[in-house]
Amino acid sequence: MRAEGWRGAPGRPGSAAGRVVSSVAVAAALALPASPLHAQVPGDASGDSSKVLHVAAHPSPPATVSTGNGTSPGPVETSISPGSRDEEVREVRDEWGIPRRPGVAVAEIFAINFVAWGLNHWGRGADFTHVYPRTWWNNISAGFEYDINLFQVNVIEHPFHGSLYFNAARANGIGFWSAVPLTAAGSLMWECCAERHRMALNDVVYTTLGGIALGESTYRLSSAILDNEATGMGRLGREAGAFLVNPVRGVNRVVSGRSGSVHPNPADPDARTPWPFGLELAAGYRAVGRTGSLSDPSGGAALELRIDYGSPFEGRRGRAYDVFELDMSLVTADRHVLEELAIRGHLLTRDLRRGSGSDHVLALVQGFEFDNTEPYQFANQNLGARLESRWPLGSGGDLRTRIQGGWLVMGTLDAAFAFDGPAPDPETLRYHDYGTGLDGLVAAEARAGGWAASVSWRVSWMGALNATAQNGAGATHLIQQGAVRGRVPLGRHLALGSELSLFLRNSDFELDAIQPVRLTVPELRLYGSWSPTAR
Repeated sequence: MRAEGWRGAPGRPGSAAGRVVSSVAVAAALALPASPLHAQVPGDASGDSSKVLHVAAHPSPPATVSTGNGTSPGPVETSISPGSRDEEVREVRDEWGIPRRPGVAVAEIFAINFVAWGLNHWGRGADFTHVYPRTWWNNISAGFEYDINLFQVNVIEHPFHGSLYFNAARANGIGFWSAVPLTAAGSLMWECCAERHRMALNDVVYTTLGGIALGESTYRLSSAILDNEATGMGRLGREAGAFLVNPVRGVNRVVSGRSGSVHPNPADPDARTPWPFGLELAAGYRAVGRTGSLSDPSGGAALELRIDYGSPFEGRRGRAYDVFELDMSLVTADRHVLEELAIRGHLLTRDLRRGSGSDHVLALVQGFEFDNTEPYQFANQNLGARLESRWPLGSGGDLRTRIQGGWLVMGTLDAAFAFDGPAPDPETLRYHDYGTGLDGLVAAEARAGGWAASVSWRVSWMGALNATAQNGAGATHLIQQGAVRGRVPLGRHLALGSELSLFLRNSDFELDAIQPVRLTVPELRLYGSWSPTAR
């Protein structure tokens, strides 16, 4: 559990960022689930631009168009004469020079679902894969339900599969916003036609929204690794690293021959590595107070990856995910090695005031967050309006604040039923609550010369959507998460840090026989960190 905050993105690291991201790509990719054999196995850098430039003759480097918050390359429409001057083929290419191929993207989404279905059907002999037109119609006519799959299957593996759909589109020259409906279509295709079970609404939400967040962030990070102008072992290492981070894009590069050919990089360097770009690896000790205090904690090692891609105040900010944060935590002595994954990306960013002593930015932010610990399981997809502010302090430091409020689109929380008296048949009870509600956050951080101190508090409320009289009846949940952090630099690239966080849960149930849940989980982290970029 780590509440939201900043890590302080430094300046552009240049080609070093690609080398470092590539070096940690193997570990990061292995921490995410490979395409698993479970019930649902679903699924070149910026979004669409309304400005298309007409360029004659042969393809040229992408042009730059104004987007209101800095500049960013838009798709380029090229005219190629294959046979005679009377023949003309027009195609739109993204800033990596990839032609827009929606038909290929759709075919790849079909292929992803077919391979997943085949692995389950022939590899596992699963009964849910016995499908035919009648089961398709039954699924469509019966409508949606909420399934009872394992927590990590629903909230991590489904978003991973959604990212495959999303990157099938992105790897074929399709922009961010146009890739969104294709991701949803891939999920609905699986729910409708690859399983004989009823379609699960929670699977569609997590596959689509989680797939967008995970898909675009891995697309951007693979862009930071790739270098079309590199050769030799350096090129091989970059292509391998990008393949592990984004396998669908990697397959497309291999099949098209682009993985081995030398050709220009995007004209805008921010299409590869944005300015600023922050990457930090941290390792240390993690203690969890499972009984409500840290007097007798459960402790173990923790390894963390933190990425700050872009900045809300500088650089290219005009498109979706020009700015995002990614946190991933691997731990020992807990229920699952992957304890946390959080991605928070700006969909829209607009300046409210710049200069005159302070900067203020308004953003629409998408969040995908997952915590899987022994005391609790909590994940959510959220959309919120965020006010980011920055005030200068003495000696080159600054104070940053963050206020956010919005919609908890879907949260997932372990049901944690405890009964007064005899309990009903456990086979009839739900394992998790899927809910929707509201979400809010306040945070502040002061930083100067690599020193940093921050505090944050987040409140989430949701009501259960999957409650029935048979599976435990209605429930409401209030989740609060707070954190205090400190960081002390040890030179330009090393630091020591600590974090004390708190998770509070108040759950109330309609049935008097079910006891309310009052859970307090403190957590302490002590770590050393390394960043390849100067602080």
